[in-house]
Order: sequence, then structure tokens, then C-alpha cells
Amino acid sequence: MMHSALLLTLGAVVSALNEPRQAANGTSYAVKTPPLTTPWTYEAGTNPWPEYPRPQLQRSQWQSLNGIWTYQNASSLDAVNSPPFNQALATEVLIPSCLESGLSGLQGEYTIYSWLATSFSVPSAWNAEDRVLLNFGAVDYEATVFVNGQNASFHRGGYFAFTVDVTDYLNGNGTNDL
Repeated sequence: MMHSALLLTLGAVVSALNEPRQAANGTSYAVKTPPLTTPWTYEAGTNPWPEYPRPQLQRSQWQSLNGIWTYQNASSLDAVNSPPFNQALATEVLIPSCLESGLSGLQGEYTIYSWLATSFSVPSAWNAEDRVLLNFGAVDYEATVFVNGQNASFHRGGYFAFTVDVTDYLNGNGTNDL
């Protein structure tokens, strides 16, 4: 039975419980002025929706990885063959958000291939025998998931939820890079 889960829900903005990595050039997250906006554009903040995002699947032990991550444009699809491990990425970005939106902090154009990174720790109170899962609510078309420099999973399919068991890739109770 799986009780522990790290929860990453892309497609719904929820709480940020981890310290973001510092961007390489010091570019801090800030909402950009979008061409079309709503009253909520500037009210969303970096810690909205602190409640569990899927009440029907709620677990007693969970952690959200949503919030400020770091971002860098990738040169091409082949960039996945040489990931930027142990490097600070260029700028901060709000995850989850559409990279083209002002809310993302990028309002990017041509963000076809992207690197996104964050760090997290597994709470010491979690049962060591349980599996640790990363739940992605939606990713735009495809994603290769690296945990601590190891390829943990690949997913293809636009905006579909998927889960990755990352237990075997974790650094015990230490900091883990995603």
C-alpha cells in the first residue's frame, strides 16, 4: 500500500513548500504584464490553493512541489541527451503555469523545449517502507523526468496526468534535485 506521495500538480496552482533554486543570473520571479489580463493575474501569488488538489485521492502524507522553480530554454529536442545537471538555470518561473503567460514570470515565446528545476526533501516523518510518487496533473505534450541526475521517467501525451515512482532515485532524507 502506498501512503507517501510528493505531489506535483501542473495545471492547478497550489502551495509552494520548498525553497526554490536561485536563478543563475539572479532573475527573480515577478508576474509580467500580459496582453490580456484578469483581476486574478496579480492576486494568484506564489502560494495559492494550499489545500490538497484532489480531495477524492487525498493522502495523509503529501507535499506540494508547486511554486517558484528555475527555468531555462533548451536548444532542441536533442538537449535531453545532455541535461544541465549541477548548473543553475537562467531565471525563476512559477510552476504550474503556462510558460507563455504573464503569471509564469516568463511570458515566453518559442518555449518549445525547456528545462525546469527545483529541489525537495522527503520529510523524515514519512515511513521509509512506503513508495514516493511524483504526480503530474498535466504536462504540455512530453516530459523526461530526472531525479538526482538519473532519468526516472518519460511521458508523452498532451495535458494528461501521470505518476512517477521516484523512490529508487532519492537521496534518503537529504535534498533531491528534480
